[in-house]
Amino acid sequence: MLYGFIALIITITVAVFGIITSTSDSSKDNSRRIFESSLWNALQLQVQSYRLLNYLIELDESDYPLNGRAFFEYDLLMSRIDLLREGQVGSLIQGFEEGRTTRLLNIINGELELLSLNLSKIEMGDHSYLPELIVRIKQIEVQTNEFIALVNKGSNEYITDQHRTLQRNLDYIQLLSIALLIGLLCLCFFIVKGLAELNKLFRRNSRLEVSINSVYKDRAEMLAFIHQEIRSPINAILGIAKTLHGQKALDVPTSLSTHIEESGQQLLQTIGMFSDLALIDAKQLTLSPTTENLPAMLESYLAELEPQLTRKGLICILYIDPQIPSRVHLDFARVKEILITLLQNAITYTPSGSISLQIRPATSNAAVLQSANGDTRVMQIAIRDTGLGMPTELQHNLRVNPSLPMQQEGPLLSKVGVSLTLCHKLVYLMKGEMHFSCAPGKGSEFWVDIPFDVTNHAASDKFTPFLCPPNTQVLVVETDIHLAKIIGLQLASFNMDVTLSKEGDLQAEIDVDLVILGNTHHFKREGLDALEQWQERSCPVLSYHPQASLLTEFAVIPLQFPLTQSQFEPFIRRIFAPQNHPAP
Repeated sequence: MLYGFIALIITITVAVFGIITSTSDSSKDNSRRIFESSLWNALQLQVQSYRLLNYLIELDESDYPLNGRAFFEYDLLMSRIDLLREGQVGSLIQGFEEGRTTRLLNIINGELELLSLNLSKIEMGDHSYLPELIVRIKQIEVQTNEFIALVNKGSNEYITDQHRTLQRNLDYIQLLSIALLIGLLCLCFFIVKGLAELNKLFRRNSRLEVSINSVYKDRAEMLAFIHQEIRSPINAILGIAKTLHGQKALDVPTSLSTHIEESGQQLLQTIGMFSDLALIDAKQLTLSPTTENLPAMLESYLAELEPQLTRKGLICILYIDPQIPSRVHLDFARVKEILITLLQNAITYTPSGSISLQIRPATSNAAVLQSANGDTRVMQIAIRDTGLGMPTELQHNLRVNPSLPMQQEGPLLSKVGVSLTLCHKLVYLMKGEMHFSCAPGKGSEFWVDIPFDVTNHAASDKFTPFLCPPNTQVLVVETDIHLAKIIGLQLASFNMDVTLSKEGDLQAEIDVDLVILGNTHHFKREGLDALEQWQERSCPVLSYHPQASLLTEFAVIPLQFPLTQSQFEPFIRRIFAPQNHPAP
């Protein structure tokens, strides 16, 4: 960087010299052009006056009528006067001999203007005016010669003055060059001195970095010791809770033992988070990727959060894009920590509504990198809720990018909490990125881009659900727009054409092949009639509506949360399998 700065200074200096030189050359060329133009136009005035005079002298009876030839020669002469009166040449000539040249040029112009009347008579064939016209042109010759002499003299004085000015500017440029050279030498001196000081600072920073790493290592060892010592009693508590949960004879509520078990698990997770943070700060945390079935792992993660979701009455849904392979190679333990943290954050700020988890190819990195064992791709994990939104201060502290030099420590632990801090650092440790958006009263959405490997033998092992026959129509009745869109994506992966009833209208009159009955305020008034119409048309109904699942006479197939594609697939396969829909 320092050498680049020196090169920049030298480049600027050379550019300044070049601009000054170019400007000087341009000024010199312009002065020469004006000098040559003034002399040339003055001489052309004299030459053209002789041409007009010779033309008139040589006229005889056979040349009439002239057909405008006399006026043509006259116009050429007048055009030379116009060139001497306009532009830079005219401005230059006006200053010669204190304006005497201008007066002479005006006299010549006036005399020539008076000749136009006689010239028009000659053009009409009256050659009696010709002798007088020739005499008057000869009389102008004296003023013309004097004008030429004055222009020649003034032009020589002008070009001499310009040469003196350019020489003076050249002297100034030489002085400026010397001053710049001295300044450059001084700058080089200070740069060398600064380099020496910078090297000292680098050595000092290296020693400080070693000391800091040593502190981080000591802290990691201390937390690992705490983790090891506390694990045993916590495991004992968890064992007692499981025992109490299994002994029905004791008057111990099941909810109490469940709460003890959840609290113990959370305590273990918190201690593990502190340990992982210390390892990350000490640069000792290593990733342990494995090849697993992605849908199964994600569903198991959601199952762990089911008690928390049930207590708050939240709806959770999972969608996996069919382009994502089923078996992927990555550190699932760290992915679990990231997902659990973001889902718990969504649960915290969502008093009611829905939470969605989407797995799809990352749009920011569509390229596939070839490696020895397979392909390296990027998946995007999107978690969205319909809650209240995160506090403004928390959002501000989360907008930190550890890949930037000034933000390499990441978000502060005291500002965002241990779980989000660890999540943030794990994402960037896995060479991923994390972004989010939040709107008050509309919820939050996190996007996490994480690279993963696809082994050669599993490259074609994608999530391939059962495909329904073409033009299979399905109606989704759900007032939660966010939830309805995700259900639509799930059903679209089964080759279904989805119609969303976002206002909750049951639309029983529509002819469809399947109905997904969700939350709607119309069910109490129109639900029974709609179910009867669907039953008459033999239209299957899948529902997670709490009242619809209780109406056993209508054979409504109940759905459970979290909603996943694997939950939909057996019902859809049974309904739309080829043996159930024989060819006509």
